[in-house]
Parts: sequence; C-alpha cells; structure tokens
Amino acid sequence: MSKPYAELMPIYPLLAQQFLDDYGVYQGRCLDIGTGHGYLGIEIAKITELEMYFLDINPEALKIAEANAREAELANPAYFLPVNVEEMPFADNTADLIVSRGSLWFWENQAKGLEEIYRVLKPGGVAVVGGGLGRYIPETMRKRLLAGRKKWLAERGEKRPGEKELHSLLEQAGISSYRLVADVPGEAGRWIEIKKT
Repeated sequence: MSKPYAELMPIYPLLAQQFLDDYGVYQGRCLDIGTGHGYLGIEIAKITELEMYFLDINPEALKIAEANAREAELANPAYFLPVNVEEMPFADNTADLIVSRGSLWFWENQAKGLEEIYRVLKPGGVAVVGGGLGRYIPETMRKRLLAGRKKWLAERGEKRPGEKELHSLLEQAGISSYRLVADVPGEAGRWIEIKKT
C-alpha cells in the first residue's frame, strides 16, 4: 500500500458515516467514482444495503479494489467497472448516491465529468465530489494530514483548485443545484454537493 493510501485509511469509515448521516441514502445504487483501491465505497457498503459500483479508469486499481471488497466480505451486490467518468455507461437517472474522493483533480475534462455525474444522478439523489477529509476526524489528525498533503503537493508542483475554480467548473457543466461544502467552518469548500430535483 502506498504511503498516501496508508495515511488516509482512518478517514474512510468516518467519511462514509458522515455521508450517510448527512444524506440518509442506505438503499438503491451507489457509484464510487475514481474508486482507486475501493476504500470509501467499501466502508459505505459495510453500513448500507446499497448496490455498489466501483468505477476507475485504471484496471489495476480495480483489481485491488475487488480484492479489498472480497476481504471485507461485503453482502452488497458489487460491480467493478473500468469506466471513464466522462463517458459513463449508465442510463440517465441511475444512481441514488454518487461519491468521489480525490479523483476530480485527475479527470481529463472535469466539467464533462461533473456533467455526466449530474446526468446519471436520480432526482432526489445526491453526489459528493471533492477532496476533503470530512468533519468527523479528530483535529490532531486533520492537522497532520493537511500538513502531509501540502508537502506532497509541493513536492510534485501541484495545486488543487479553489472555490472560484470549482464554481467555474460547475458553471461549465451547466449545474446550478449545488453547493460547496467545507470540512470545518472557516475553511474553503473542498466538496461539491450536487442534488438533483
């Protein structure tokens, strides 16, 4: 397991619980987009009856996600699909819950990916896309992980988009029913919450 994954392992159960506490989606269909090794989707599956779709453009990552799901002995129906978020093979209004943590920054066409997420989201459903750590982690862990992320990004010469860029992406995608959500009050919004009516 790579160092970034290992450091983030404690956040996934907390993030899954936060999303379920916030949105109350325990049944139906959930897409975990850019799932990587599947950790967030697995934690959501453990505490719901959702039919799970683990989506990633990298087939090797999906193999690891599938092995991790088998090890977790999930009771939920689970599917592992090598899918590009910009061209998802789902009908309109398919998913009750869509989650994506940490993959937005790697999509080739971020606006198109968000447009696709909105298309496959059911009316009454919710999508949460971003790169935050969640509200439920202890403050000491938050500080440590944020310092590590800052160092990791600096070493790679990368920068994550701020609120202005996220608003611009959503405008390009033609999505108006959204809000940016911060992990803690006073921070910039790191999550895009999309609700479809």
